[in-house]
Amino acid sequence: MSGIDDLIPKSDDRWTTATRRAQGIADLGLGGALKTYYTLYFPAGVIILVTAGTVGGMLAFGGDPANWPSFLVFGCFLAVLGAAIGGPIYNAKKIRPAVEPGRIDVLLSLKDEERKDIRRQVLGKTPVDSEHLVVSRGAAVQLRKNVALQLIWMSLLPLVFIPQAIRDSGFISWLTVAFVVVLVIGMMLVVRDFRRAGRFLDRTAEPDAPCVKGPPE
Repeated sequence: MSGIDDLIPKSDDRWTTATRRAQGIADLGLGGALKTYYTLYFPAGVIILVTAGTVGGMLAFGGDPANWPSFLVFGCFLAVLGAAIGGPIYNAKKIRPAVEPGRIDVLLSLKDEERKDIRRQVLGKTPVDSEHLVVSRGAAVQLRKNVALQLIWMSLLPLVFIPQAIRDSGFISWLTVAFVVVLVIGMMLVVRDFRRAGRFLDRTAEPDAPCVKGPPE
C-alpha cells in the first residue's frame, strides 16, 4: 500500500501546484466587455439583421406586409448567421484581451471534493478559505472567462426558435414559447454565476492583488 500512497500527490503538493498555476491570472475587465456585447452590439445587430432579413424575404417573394410573421424566419436566420460570425470575432477582439486566464486549469491538480469546495466559495455558497485565496481567485477568473464565452454562444439559441413560436398556433406555439423561456432562464442562471464570481473577486481583492477585476458590470 505504501507504493500506491507514494503515487498519490500529497495535499501540500497539490495546493502548491494549484497556487503556482494561479500566478498571473487576472480579470482585466470581463464584466465590461460582456456587458457591452449584450447591451450594444448584440441587440443592435439583431434589430438590424432581423429587419433586413424579414423585409428582404417579403420583397424577394412578393409577400404581403401584413403577413410579416411568415417571413420572420429569414430575419432570424440572418441574425443567427450574423451572431455566429460576429460573436467569435468579438470574443477574439474584446473578451480574450480582457482576461489573463493562464494556460492550465488551476484546479486540475486538486481532488474532486477540493475542486467542489473552491467552486462553492467562488459562488458564495461557503465561507472563503483565506489559506488558499490565490487558488480560489484564479479559479474565479477562469470560471468567468469560460462563462463569458458560453454566454456569447447561448445568445444564438432564442433566435432559432422565436420564428416558430410566432408563426405557429395552438399547442406547438405554446410549447415553443415554453422552450424559449427555459432557454432564457438557463442564460440568466449562467449570468448569475458570472456575477457571483465577480463579486467574489471584489470581496477578496487587495490593493495590489494579482487578480484585479475590471470596470463595474
